[in-house]
Amino acid sequence: MMFYIPFWICAFAGAVIDARERRFPNELAGVCAVAALAGVWLDRGVNTALDHAGLAVIVYLALVLTESLWRRVRQASGIGMGDAKALFALCTLDPLGGIVAFAVALLVLALSCLFTKSRSLPLLPFFVPIFAIIEVVGCTL
Repeated sequence: MMFYIPFWICAFAGAVIDARERRFPNELAGVCAVAALAGVWLDRGVNTALDHAGLAVIVYLALVLTESLWRRVRQASGIGMGDAKALFALCTLDPLGGIVAFAVALLVLALSCLFTKSRSLPLLPFFVPIFAIIEVVGCTL
């Protein structure tokens, strides 16, 4: 578990920055992804780390392609590229957990927008804690 401390620091720092500034800085996203890769490598080995990184790339590219098409067709942004960077970093740590947390966070975000009558809210303050809960629950099962 100690291998993942740098990742969690970066992930929660990203959530705080997104809540305040509505952005996830490239440098922080990069450090978060590298910390996730290093943690998985040290904890579960190089093969698992490379598998996770490969799956994270696939998920990231699919999301960026979807967002690019959305922006072209709708002439408006959907999710931000910071959210895609965060998904990449979280999927590097745990691909399935990252995808599930992303889906749940989008649902919670949509409900929060309905309740607050807000047109948009930052995703990372929902995404990172939901991912953390999934990781804690997954470790105890």
